[in-house]
Amino acid sequence: MLGLMTAAAGCGSDAASDADAALDTATSDASDADELPDVASDADDADDVADVAPDTADSALDTAAPADAVRVVSLNLRCLIDDWAARKPVIVAALAALDPDVMGFQEVCAEAGVQDALPELIEALTAQTGRSYAVHRGVTHRAWDTYDEGIAVVSAWPITETATKNLPTGVFPRKALLARLTRPDGGTLVFTTTHLDHQSDLTRKQQAEAVAAAIAEFAEDGEAALLTGDFNEPASGGAVYLVLSNAGLADMWATLHPGDAGPTFPASNPSDRIDYIWLEASGTSFAGRSMARILWTGGVDGSDHLGLTATIAW
Repeated sequence: MLGLMTAAAGCGSDAASDADAALDTATSDASDADELPDVASDADDADDVADVAPDTADSALDTAAPADAVRVVSLNLRCLIDDWAARKPVIVAALAALDPDVMGFQEVCAEAGVQDALPELIEALTAQTGRSYAVHRGVTHRAWDTYDEGIAVVSAWPITETATKNLPTGVFPRKALLARLTRPDGGTLVFTTTHLDHQSDLTRKQQAEAVAAAIAEFAEDGEAALLTGDFNEPASGGAVYLVLSNAGLADMWATLHPGDAGPTFPASNPSDRIDYIWLEASGTSFAGRSMARILWTGGVDGSDHLGLTATIAW
């Protein structure tokens, strides 16, 4: 059993190991989960982002998640390229407007000794929402010969257990990050995020199989599981879609918006839905309540992907 790749605000340099590595888990007290400190709200910062909030009107999205629901976001951050300084306030405005309970991020990047997107983003978000966030983060590979790139789970709910699964390697090493969250009512929820290979259908299929197996191993009986990420496969019945569907996961967009293509990529002219929020809820009362794409407005795209947000009730 490999040691747990612990979540951290800073970006590490751990390399993905063999694809058949066992699922690595560790249990921690909620207070031990890596957490960035509260940051006082700054009115000037609020003014800076107020005019770039996203348009989520393409769905009947609740203005606030009710007490018996979780508000989820999935977003590819586009690393630190394409003018991160201009994109960051757009992303922060979108997230602050939604005030999600848990987020799955892909292309989370850091340049050693220079800049790290994740703590910057969380600090700015905390200033807007007043919430603190626990983080489970993993580095997958070197991007553009400059950045440590990876994925992250960021949760306003306590994280009590985490796991990292190394996936079959394609063009780059890939991982799935799993976290057990404690809900406000004391129940638990499994949340996973991943980013699959962007070139090989076969590799994506193998990676999807590994992700599904990791969730099945990590989740307890009667525990709902959410899976978010950039799956790099259009929603047209491809191998990834079939693997996850056959594993009992439901595509929340297709469930809540039947017949609506809901493309998420590229953000400038979306043509394919390659970003997803999936729910496995057998034996539970969990069900999707609402879902929307996060549309970039104001002249600056927060990413080259549109984000996704969903409210899942129990």
